[in-house]
Amino acid sequence: MLAVVILAAGKGTRMRSPLPKVLHTLAGEPLLIHVLETALSLSPSEIITVVGHKAHLVEEVLSSYAVKKVWQREQLGTGHAVLVTEPFLHDFEGDVLVLCGDVPLLQPNTLKDLVSHHRQSDATVTVLTADVPDPTGYGRIVRDEGGLVDRIVEEKDASPSEKAIREINTGTYLFKRDFLFRALKEVRPDNVQGEYYLTDLIALARKAGLKVAALKASDETEILGVNSQFDLAQAERIFQSQLRERFMAQGVTFVFPEAVYLERKVRIGAGSVVYPFVSLRGKTIVEEGVTIESHCDLKDVRVCAGAFIGAGNILRGGTVPPGVRLAPAKVLI
Repeated sequence: MLAVVILAAGKGTRMRSPLPKVLHTLAGEPLLIHVLETALSLSPSEIITVVGHKAHLVEEVLSSYAVKKVWQREQLGTGHAVLVTEPFLHDFEGDVLVLCGDVPLLQPNTLKDLVSHHRQSDATVTVLTADVPDPTGYGRIVRDEGGLVDRIVEEKDASPSEKAIREINTGTYLFKRDFLFRALKEVRPDNVQGEYYLTDLIALARKAGLKVAALKASDETEILGVNSQFDLAQAERIFQSQLRERFMAQGVTFVFPEAVYLERKVRIGAGSVVYPFVSLRGKTIVEEGVTIESHCDLKDVRVCAGAFIGAGNILRGGTVPPGVRLAPAKVLI
């Protein structure tokens, strides 16, 4: 059995925004929803989201999902955030997957591989790692002489030699439930931040002679954590590129791909042609053989097969019938 805990209690100070970090949008949807949808692809028996800063706003976004919400009333670190979920997993027997609500690009197949690796290795703890060219801001994976994960050290607590390590902790873990909550009670805030680190469980498992495994993500872009507006823009650039590539592989033509904005729920049929400076948003569905000229903005629109949308049209809701030609919007000069 598998339970998922999503950490979404943080304020996100570096975002410089009144909005909780996990509610900033990527391709039209909050970061947290991207993570939640990925978690749902694993068909877990339980999903628990830990909320804290402006929790009422986060709970509102989650209201249409069958997930449990747990308040972390004091933000005392990642270890404490997971510990507050214990009453909700008291009778659960299985593995607990811990995800960060601000890592929206993580792919379902990567998590499936993590679960498989964890169980095949019969590990007590399995951590998802990645090699990155610039590890600044991430916890470093410290391995022993045999190449096994020995511990994770946060950057603020790392020595110069540890800071030079490029293998980083992605914040994604899989734990055997019994060990997880037993070990969390042993964690102490003996660090620069004065917080209860979830990462300390790696060293505790090793000290107890338990197996710690690691899986390295094949694509470093998947594990991008959004901690600033710059990070958010980077994630958007990556996600938009992925969406366009997927549609092009299915037979969609983007005349100038980099100048088209798409949202996650948009669907586009084969043989359609989309010109530059077009935005397709919400639940817009573009059927086969449609042409959309430049500077159009469509939200929650169904465009039926063979239709033509002239330049400059702004459409909200409704349906464009098959084969209809919408003239370009009038521009007065």
